[in-house]
Amino acid sequence: LDLEKWTLSFKMNLIVIIIFIIGFVIIKYIIARIRKKTGTNIIPVEFTYELGGASIKYEIKRNFINVEVAHKIYVELITRKAALEIEENKDVIEEVYNSWYNLFKITRDELKNITGDILSNDNSTNDLENLLTDILNKGLRPHLTEYQAKFRKWYTEELEKNENKGKSPQDIQRNFTEYKELIISMKNVNSLLIKYAGELNRIIKGK
Repeated sequence: LDLEKWTLSFKMNLIVIIIFIIGFVIIKYIIARIRKKTGTNIIPVEFTYELGGASIKYEIKRNFINVEVAHKIYVELITRKAALEIEENKDVIEEVYNSWYNLFKITRDELKNITGDILSNDNSTNDLENLLTDILNKGLRPHLTEYQAKFRKWYTEELEKNENKGKSPQDIQRNFTEYKELIISMKNVNSLLIKYAGELNRIIKGK
């Protein structure tokens, strides 16, 4: 600063400039690689709900937030009796319901964790939120509403009966008056959840 000449001048070190440029290029390259790996492509998702009879299309943008949420729910699905095919003669209905209940709770918790700031600034996360909500309300809830409470009540009472002592849970549950209808409905939900897991996997892998 030269007050006599009223001038202001800067001296920049050439090495500092070069380091700054190289650093900028490296950071830009890393960001580009991350974006390429993670992807920002649109994943079209379409579901037909057997229980509701509705066909709904979603377009999920594959970004960091959506991939993270999709991965969390996907892991829950494939490690529970949800996206694993139901075996009528082996599976215990009460255990399947317990698994579905936990899936319902965890999915709901993940939805709660999506902040308002994210939702207001990223419409693609709104699409994923709608997909998760519809799976709960149009996929799981109709079956659970119709069958779960009355089956659990019946099954609990049956376990206390002397004639059922020593019987396997599978043998007892077959005596439920609406057993065939329940199993058909349960398999429809199971098929939906298997497809759901597959679509979440597409979002995760970007395919």
